[in-house]
Amino acid sequence: MDGTERENVTEIRIPFRDIDMHGHMHNAAYYAHAEAALASLWRHRPPVNNEPAYLVRRSACLFHRGLRFDEPARFTVSVAKIGGSSVSFAVRVEAGAHLAAEVEIVWVAVDPARHQPVALPAATRDWLSAYIA
Repeated sequence: MDGTERENVTEIRIPFRDIDMHGHMHNAAYYAHAEAALASLWRHRPPVNNEPAYLVRRSACLFHRGLRFDEPARFTVSVAKIGGSSVSFAVRVEAGAHLAAEVEIVWVAVDPARHQPVALPAATRDWLSAYIA
């Protein structure tokens, strides 16, 4: 953890509650921390009138190395792809110089009342493009 503050980077120490009986972080905890990092970035988006709701369409995780209790970890969020109504986020999980996991989270923009896909707002699309990896 380098102490650099960036809106797309979240640094944590792995809490004991996330550790399984083998001494590694639970698989589901990778998603929880990745989603928290994404939520931290999302707070910086520009305001949009009549903003759509966003639903998770897909999530996946590629595990490289198990994280352990109290180990420092860095979650870096980038945008892998911007579609018409969806956005694919890539969350890189690192412990020191080692890659621990890669999490993919795909959101789809939907009309809040009908839950039907809608186009991503232009301001949101422009903001997201700054995080394309």
